[in-house]
Amino acid sequence: MREANGVGETKPVKRKKRAAAAPPGDEAGHDRSDVGRSLGPMIRRTRKRHQFTLQQLADRTDLSVSYISQIERNLLTPTVATLKRIASALDIPAGKLMFAEAGSAKSRVAVLRRGHRKHVRFPQSSISYELLTPDLMRRVSALWLVANPGAEGGPALTHEGEDIVIVLSGELSVDVAGTWHDLKAGDSIYFSSELSHRWRNRRKQAAQAIWISSPPYF
Repeated sequence: MREANGVGETKPVKRKKRAAAAPPGDEAGHDRSDVGRSLGPMIRRTRKRHQFTLQQLADRTDLSVSYISQIERNLLTPTVATLKRIASALDIPAGKLMFAEAGSAKSRVAVLRRGHRKHVRFPQSSISYELLTPDLMRRVSALWLVANPGAEGGPALTHEGEDIVIVLSGELSVDVAGTWHDLKAGDSIYFSSELSHRWRNRRKQAAQAIWISSPPYF
């Protein structure tokens, strides 16, 4: 295509290259958390440790090579669902990708001040997580979950161990083995995490909860 330049001549119009398509909700942009800078490199290191090429990981996740490459270079921030797809393909809990740089398991006593927690927020997810344990290298992990109205944690999953959820404010619905349990502030639920489970906020106000897993899993 050509356009007039105002003096009777024409010049070619440069077309912008189209960015690689991303799953709905995934965004380009700057880091959205203090772990955002390490997420892409951690995915790359884990992929290479499994000796997967970009194409092999793309095939296992049904994502494009260019899209995964942009995530690894921190040019795109994946949604929770996309991150879990990648983590599943790499046979690693998503939390270990998110919080991998959170610390070490050398100390047997660790005080974690409120302003020093590792936290992460995903684009268009209405969810934020804060790690209440120093890292995911202990026998147990605890996450502070803030879920805005309509937020949900993704498809049901299973893993080894046990989970406890304590609702601090608002209401949270937890599905365990096909049965929904509506929890209000002060309520808690325990379940074997080998049972399929998921959660969502079906109310019109934000909910806050602490999610404890042993062994650590996210």
